[in-house]
Amino acid sequence: MPADHERTLVVRARDDCSAFAELYDFYLPRVYGFIFRRVQDRCVAEDLTSMTFQRALENVRRPDFRNDAFGGWLYRVASNAVVDHVRRDRRYVSLSDFDGRDEPHDLTVDVMAAALDRDQLRSALSELPSNYREVLVLRFYDDLDVTEICAVLACSRETFAVRLHRALRALRLSTAKESADVA
Repeated sequence: MPADHERTLVVRARDDCSAFAELYDFYLPRVYGFIFRRVQDRCVAEDLTSMTFQRALENVRRPDFRNDAFGGWLYRVASNAVVDHVRRDRRYVSLSDFDGRDEPHDLTVDVMAAALDRDQLRSALSELPSNYREVLVLRFYDDLDVTEICAVLACSRETFAVRLHRALRALRLSTAKESADVA
């Protein structure tokens, strides 16, 4: 969603339910997927997504709400909801559980190679510290833009660039280690 259109909708959402509905329709599948990949439980993901949008509606209607990057702010609210849930339940939330169930069941060489690559990537990601894994998942799996990621991580663009660079370097090393272990 273009930033200027998003800002306009946020301003209108203070009084106009249809403006918030447009924001909701745009962000619902993205926020739900973001949360689901972290909690791996449909019911919990639905509850946390609902709480995220409830908080969004309450905050958007406040006169002191900052309208800089609603999408990034929304992902930050969702991230905090996941953290709160984990603290309450004291369960580990995996950021790297990619199961690949969407693959066709055709056993061609390309499919087998992709499955091996995916397994190797999954294994390499599991070896990374959680802060590196989070940066990589937000950027490449959740496909958030830099502004949204910076809002989620509460960091500057420069800090994000350094974190991403370090995470990619660690992933390269982990992948090379996995390849050497297989060979």
